[in-house]
Amino acid sequence: MANDYQGDVQEFAQIVPIPVVPKREQVRVSNNDVIQALDNFTAPRLVEYVDEPCSAEYTLYLWLAGITTVISISIWLIRNWGWGVFLTICFLLGLLITVSLPSLFLTQANKGGFSGEQALNVVTVEDQFTVGEYDIAILSAIESNSLTDWLVNNGYKIPAKAEPMLQSYIQQGMKFFVTKVNLEAFQKQGYGFLRPIVLDYKSDQFMLPIRLGTLNAVADQDLTVYILSRDTNKFAEVANYRTLLIPTDAKSKSNQISTEELPEFIRDDFGNFYQSLFQKEYERSGQNAAFLEYAGPLPIRRSLKCDPCLSPPLYKFLGLPELLKQESLEDFYTVTRLHIRYNEQNFPQDLIFREVSDQDILLQAKEEGKIFSSSPVLFQGRYVIRRPADGAFYLSGFHYRSFRNQWADNLAKLTGWNLQEIKKKM
Repeated sequence: MANDYQGDVQEFAQIVPIPVVPKREQVRVSNNDVIQALDNFTAPRLVEYVDEPCSAEYTLYLWLAGITTVISISIWLIRNWGWGVFLTICFLLGLLITVSLPSLFLTQANKGGFSGEQALNVVTVEDQFTVGEYDIAILSAIESNSLTDWLVNNGYKIPAKAEPMLQSYIQQGMKFFVTKVNLEAFQKQGYGFLRPIVLDYKSDQFMLPIRLGTLNAVADQDLTVYILSRDTNKFAEVANYRTLLIPTDAKSKSNQISTEELPEFIRDDFGNFYQSLFQKEYERSGQNAAFLEYAGPLPIRRSLKCDPCLSPPLYKFLGLPELLKQESLEDFYTVTRLHIRYNEQNFPQDLIFREVSDQDILLQAKEEGKIFSSSPVLFQGRYVIRRPADGAFYLSGFHYRSFRNQWADNLAKLTGWNLQEIKKKM
């Protein structure tokens, strides 16, 4: 569990309902490297295809010059040697052209401390200990008002409307994993940020409690969930809410314009672009759906193909295999990335997940025209721009002008940005 908490760390506290009482050795503090690595690999990406005129337009110019030369020579041959010699030479040249004609397609350039003694008898402190910069208590309770009293007596600020929610968890037999920052330990660690807490337990309940987190929220909250599987063709979705595919460009290729591309200027504003896209999809969905942003293999094999790829490759940049091994995750093969923007009104239930197969995702992608036909990745958020080669004599710049209006329309539809403002930036 990683938090991007902003504010005084002395004010940070977390109460997580869990179905079991974990042992101390099942709780530890990790670092951000694995989460950052997973985020880097599965996050929506920008692909940039760039012309290589040396192998495309330069070749075209050479052939134009060659054709002009051939015509001139042909006229000279006919006048001086007759049609017989000319036709023989044309036949030989035809064979040569058939064998050596280069493709004029574009080439890809991927840029892509608790006071437990204060607890009332109806609240049981199953365990309490310190791990890293966190003071942790595992609680069980019979009534929510006693649990609330314990939390308040131990320095937690509990909203009045939390009691009914806490009671619902108690009735489900849930325990409570309660954390707050040990300021002395935090300062001694010297990290300057709160590290993720790893809670390792087994349960038949494939769920994530989010409701308590909405009580003090002043705005919508964003949650990114990474679900790893040991099965090469198993992934996950949210069972009690709709799981939708984020808009993506699965058709554009290095040598094929799909008309789904976007204006080049979003390269310098990709973060803002994607936030606008996600907000528009969130609103269009009724603000109560989860979005699939990635489903595919973990990047632990050098043979893994990708478009776009990270540069340098992730396994080199962050040593992902070693990181996974440190977290006892080396035998997991696939990862599902789900993005949920939620609030108390639109997400009144905790998230319940279920397993789905690769065929389930492929079927959904096929129905929406989002199949990645030549990639081991089942699905990912992918967006494409094309940049012509610089120079007055390169033809692709003129060719791309015919698509400018379409690309501007694509961006306006995805983000809700003003079309005229988009065209001014192009």
